[in-house]
Amino acid sequence: MKRKLITIVSTLLAVLFALGLFAGCDLIKVDTRKDMEQVVATVNVSGNESALSDMFGTLFGKDFTWNESVKDDLSDIISTDNIYKRDLVAYFINYGYNYISSGTSYAETFEILMDTLVSRKIMLQYAIIYYLNEGQVVVDRDSVDKDLVSSYPPVSDGSDGVITKSGLTVEGYLAAKNTENLSADEQFVESLKYFLTEDEIKYAEYQLMVTVNNAIDSYEKEIIAASEEISSNAEADRTTPTGANTAKESYYPKTADGKINYDIYTGTNKVSDCGEYEKVKNSSPVTRKKAYNKFVKSLRDNYLIEEGESAADIKALDYYDVELKTQFEQTLINKFMDTLSVRVSDQLTDEELKNRFDSMLSTQETTAKEGSSSDFTTTMDSMSDSSFVLYSPDTGYGFVYNILLPFSKTQTNYLSSVKKNSTKSEYYTERNALLLNIEAQDLRSAWFNGSEDYSYKVTEGYYDNGNVKGDRYLFFEDSYTKGDGIDRYAGKYPYNGKVEKDGEEYICTPNKITVKGFIDEMRGYLSYVDSSLSLNDVYTVDDEAFKNANFKVEEVDGTSYYDYSKAIYYMGAVDLGTVDYDTMMTENSKTYKAASVVNELMFAYSTDTGCLNKYLGYSVAAEGYTTSYVEEFRYAAQQALLEGEGTVCVVGTDFGWHILYVSMTLPDGNVYSGYKVSDKNVEGTFSYNFYHAVKNEVVSEYTSDMQNRVLEILNNDSNVTIYKDRYKDLASIG
Repeated sequence: MKRKLITIVSTLLAVLFALGLFAGCDLIKVDTRKDMEQVVATVNVSGNESALSDMFGTLFGKDFTWNESVKDDLSDIISTDNIYKRDLVAYFINYGYNYISSGTSYAETFEILMDTLVSRKIMLQYAIIYYLNEGQVVVDRDSVDKDLVSSYPPVSDGSDGVITKSGLTVEGYLAAKNTENLSADEQFVESLKYFLTEDEIKYAEYQLMVTVNNAIDSYEKEIIAASEEISSNAEADRTTPTGANTAKESYYPKTADGKINYDIYTGTNKVSDCGEYEKVKNSSPVTRKKAYNKFVKSLRDNYLIEEGESAADIKALDYYDVELKTQFEQTLINKFMDTLSVRVSDQLTDEELKNRFDSMLSTQETTAKEGSSSDFTTTMDSMSDSSFVLYSPDTGYGFVYNILLPFSKTQTNYLSSVKKNSTKSEYYTERNALLLNIEAQDLRSAWFNGSEDYSYKVTEGYYDNGNVKGDRYLFFEDSYTKGDGIDRYAGKYPYNGKVEKDGEEYICTPNKITVKGFIDEMRGYLSYVDSSLSLNDVYTVDDEAFKNANFKVEEVDGTSYYDYSKAIYYMGAVDLGTVDYDTMMTENSKTYKAASVVNELMFAYSTDTGCLNKYLGYSVAAEGYTTSYVEEFRYAAQQALLEGEGTVCVVGTDFGWHILYVSMTLPDGNVYSGYKVSDKNVEGTFSYNFYHAVKNEVVSEYTSDMQNRVLEILNNDSNVTIYKDRYKDLASIG
């Protein structure tokens, strides 16, 4: 389950947004440090025991009872939290534009933002009290890295809750909170660490270092781009798969002894001493020092570093402690949202899930029967891991991936001239002949030389293209070494061509590939990913026969009819065995592996960018229904769907070769066998996806409702003091 992020604004990010979005703008102008450091609100919920009890009952049930040691020491446990004017300004810079652009006045916007900042301080304090009262931290198992979840004991059988921290006491918390020889901010950080695991602590620290490096990176990129000595040969970007180069949400790099293998690069230290930090393209110690100096200046200009305070060691600055405090506040509030979700997910019974499935199925059946074919394909277009097509009005509907190997510009111009001087049938025949001369190529050189270098050199664990000379390169290393891979993307197909590195630039010379070569490439890669994935030929046509095909079959009452089967060059079938719709998206299934192969080849070769990142490809109506596709494509796709999942069809159109792959066909009637309780924790199954889609929806609604209740119950004069006069200048803007 994707966790619901409750973001506490970072003044660092606000500075960057201000520089990028509000540079030269007088929308917000704070002139003095004293003004920035004004306290505009204070929050302390410890003095309102009755309201706290009401809140506990609202969130966790009427059976809540106080731990007497917590109840007696509330005033020691909770200290007053201050909200500064700089926090409100920072929050406006990050989020205020969304309100202003929708017509909300500045005064109303600042009141909304103030309520949000106050409620989050309340949630933080409330979380601390709650965890101490419980003596442990319980979170939703889906919020924990799946590789670690088994290391945490479950709350009980059947519960989605796991215990990530136990043995919490008031004494232990106060000892952490009052650690000697630390600043107030550092003590506060230590108190929050008390509720977190070691991995969560290191992850929070890592995230702050990443944020600081990203900030310095942005300055350095500007410096490098402005340099006359460096010219960029960057290519236009090519679409990347959704989730490309993404690490796990909880990932942080580790050294052999378990420390964080990462550091902030300022130019005064060596980049080699910064662990897994990857320097900016064309970076040097000189450009990095300049960038760091600009970054420090922006902090000074925004009163985040004292005049005269040395910035030689960024981690020694009070500013860094403030940012670290913000990071840990955010971490604990996110964790508390994961705690809230346990209660609601445990209340989501199997019976209710079955009822929801039945209700959704009934609604879709009625809609599908009453709607048009185009209405249904529109419904199909929304299909994903969290949006489902449960009922089909007819057989023959389905999804196809489309890999387009295009005509060259010269060939396209030639065909345009042929079309002007030929009959339609003659033109089709001429086009068939020209299709056989298409030479496609790997289009991923932009993943080397675009705005970001996604490539990495490999010596093993890749498909052997055979005719590639020199080094082999794959893409999106982070996804496969720090993450869980990329959905429906095999990730083992190297760049098909020669790659040479010239300094920071790559010289990529792609191999040319004919349609026959592509079919062989697909066949080989399928077998590499899974030896049982054989591509068997079903229909092939001799090249000479294809060149001389006669498309026109008859003319009736002045209307010419054409045989679009003549545009089909090849049909094949990937041996997928018996396809089970309930499990076809599990990672070990043949259907998933084959789709992953075709999807990756599509990103490598296809010039049809419209099909990239579509869940299962294009939706296609059943035979007999019209579509918006060109006739040859429509005909081929509908014929391929009749053959079933795993069908490969190669057809020619005015755009070039289309290699169609049937990723899923829909039956007449119910698509799935129903919601299966036994599959709800089996990743990739329909029941798993359905359960988590419903759960995410319910949890999102619940946590939103509970935050509203926080404001209703705890945001009162006993807990919160707001000094409106201190930010009235902001509220009066506009």
